[in-house]
Amino acid sequence: METKTSLREWAKENKVWKPKTWRIFLEKDLVPFYKQAYTLNALHEFLKSEKICGKSFLADIEDEMLKNKIRVAIYGGVEPNKDFSTSFAKFMYDNFGICAKNVPSFEESITYYESFGDGIKISVNPNSWIDSIPIRSLVDKLRDLIHWNLCRELGIKLSEIGIQESHLHPPFEAIEPDTLLPQAGEKPEKLVSLISEFKQKALDLSIGVNPFTTFVFYSRTIPLVAFMRFLDLNENDSSDVEKIAKLASFLGLKAYSMIDQREVSLPTKSPDKVILLLTSNSLSYKILELRGYLEKVDPTIKQVHENMIKEAINQIHINFEPWEDYEPIFSFFSRKVIDDTTLWLYTENGRIIGIGDPKKDLPNKIWLRDFLTLTPPFLGYNFPGQ
Repeated sequence: METKTSLREWAKENKVWKPKTWRIFLEKDLVPFYKQAYTLNALHEFLKSEKICGKSFLADIEDEMLKNKIRVAIYGGVEPNKDFSTSFAKFMYDNFGICAKNVPSFEESITYYESFGDGIKISVNPNSWIDSIPIRSLVDKLRDLIHWNLCRELGIKLSEIGIQESHLHPPFEAIEPDTLLPQAGEKPEKLVSLISEFKQKALDLSIGVNPFTTFVFYSRTIPLVAFMRFLDLNENDSSDVEKIAKLASFLGLKAYSMIDQREVSLPTKSPDKVILLLTSNSLSYKILELRGYLEKVDPTIKQVHENMIKEAINQIHINFEPWEDYEPIFSFFSRKVIDDTTLWLYTENGRIIGIGDPKKDLPNKIWLRDFLTLTPPFLGYNFPGQ
């Protein structure tokens, strides 16, 4: 998301309430990331396959070209009396876990290969970057999000976005895993470039960077009127109310009363008393599920998210009068927000009477509607029973 354009300006300019706007997110962000993840997972599965790990010894690999590539993956760039921390073999060990005989360290893998050569058994240990994501689960999440949420809602066929309709839905231009591995004397540019682009795309998709994912995060818990005003929509205009109702349905947000927390239907005669909340397995839910995976792909993404939340918290106190009535909530919230951006609110007759899990009673019972209307939507809340 360009720093010169605020989220609000972006949302209004792109008419985010129109489903066709989300096709941009699908084609420019999700599909390229899916193709990269699919290719990396295919390589990981290939390295673990019967063709490689299924053999008793490296020498048993029948394809001579593949055998040579595995030698490079195990020992490439290692030279006597030189630091091998920057070798291709170390790169493959750290990122894909490929090693000799499932030894617990890269150094032992090198020693084992130097002792037994092609007499080693190839293993892929789980202590690798690709397993930490975990890549296979990420591919499944992206596939479901693309296929069952966005494509179905937008009326788009997978073939229109470069993905096959067949089982497992590979990209049309799928890269054969073995072609990513270099032979002796070759530079691993193809694989290194793929991983670099994959990490960059993960950052580009992250909350606080990507306008679509940031918008979804922003809107996951938001009063209806605040949401409409954010988009410059008029709560007294029936056509604008219809726009927000369709957007809420598309994102998977349900409407609840801020007085008794009961579900209500949109449009409603009392929009100022309604809050929109995220529902399980919805489009928004599936998009926000990616956050944990993205942070494993590139740990700097977690810091981007934390900085955004901290900034939101630091600006909260200017919205509330008298501050002493609200301070207990935010002093509690600020201690937990980075690890878990959800705060439990206990209500009675439209007022907040307690916070947290386990529950902590509040000395002053403030109005839930006032609190939610003034709170930045970057902060999330749950209500017992919802």
